[in-house]
Amino acid sequence: MESVRSSLRAQGISEDVASLAARARRPSTIRTYDSRLLRFREWCSECEVSPTSASLGRVSSFLKLLFDEGKSISTVKNYRSAIGAIHSGFPDGSSLGDNEVLAQLIKGMNVVRPVVRCLVPSWSINQVLRSLAEPPFEPLGDSSLADLTHKTLFLVAAASARRRSCLQALSIKPGYLRWEPNGVRLIPDPGFLPKNQTLDFIPGDIFIPRIESLSSVLEDRKWCPVRALKWYVRRTESCRQSTRLFVLPRAPFTAASRDTISRWLVDIIAPHATGAVRAHQVRGHAASKAFFAGVPVQDILKAAAWKTPSTFVACYLTDTLGTEAAFGRAVLAIPARRSVRPPTLPVLD
Repeated sequence: MESVRSSLRAQGISEDVASLAARARRPSTIRTYDSRLLRFREWCSECEVSPTSASLGRVSSFLKLLFDEGKSISTVKNYRSAIGAIHSGFPDGSSLGDNEVLAQLIKGMNVVRPVVRCLVPSWSINQVLRSLAEPPFEPLGDSSLADLTHKTLFLVAAASARRRSCLQALSIKPGYLRWEPNGVRLIPDPGFLPKNQTLDFIPGDIFIPRIESLSSVLEDRKWCPVRALKWYVRRTESCRQSTRLFVLPRAPFTAASRDTISRWLVDIIAPHATGAVRAHQVRGHAASKAFFAGVPVQDILKAAAWKTPSTFVACYLTDTLGTEAAFGRAVLAIPARRSVRPPTLPVLD
């Protein structure tokens, strides 16, 4: 952020305006940009050029250097965005974001090394869910706090398809965790700023249905995130030192960080995977499964807090293969062999 402020001040912008403008980017973006700019500044120092006024030829050479090192095209584009945040522009009036030469350079990289999407996942959400219905995760009363935490987190992540940042921001403050007749409503801490929130798009609440609204088979309750969540909240009530929903399962029982949440999700998935695993895959696999189960795209977008269908189709539609709860119901139906919808269902705790 300091680099952006300095660049704005150099253009005659006042300190208070520069500071406010620098906050237009999320903290995570600022950290990434700072890392990218450190590398660019070191390179510029070796070339004896100014990072804020490097010529088109110099910037092009730097981006090609990154590509030749094996960095992905998305990483190269991120470097371009970071440099653009401090660069004063080129003599022809163009910037790094709209310069035609740089645009053609990126296209050329894509032709030489096209992005390949893996349509066959290295793990099955079915297998993961089935494992969560067995020891050491069941019975819940006999599971350790660590196992209960992992199971609850995965079920909530799969049923909501929210990012790790949102999961980390979930709260047990009064009004932010609401038990409803057909499920539970989760609302992130008011201080949380979603990655994709804009002036015209604010992600909604998370509603997760009770699995009893889907199936009357007694065994199916083992996959119910509402049931697991109730157990988890009760178990941590006397030891937790934070109002965040997910806390460390050991002393000092403070809030789990985003990286910790990612690690927990990977720990759950890894034993059932044949390749590399990332926590973010839960979001895509769950959404894809719901899509192929017939859930309307608009319901998926609402549940997963996506702004447009293009985001879902371009980034998350894989071969893992209304109502506010339609998304969660479809995902939770995965492990069940049979599904029955009786007029009334017993309440299972």
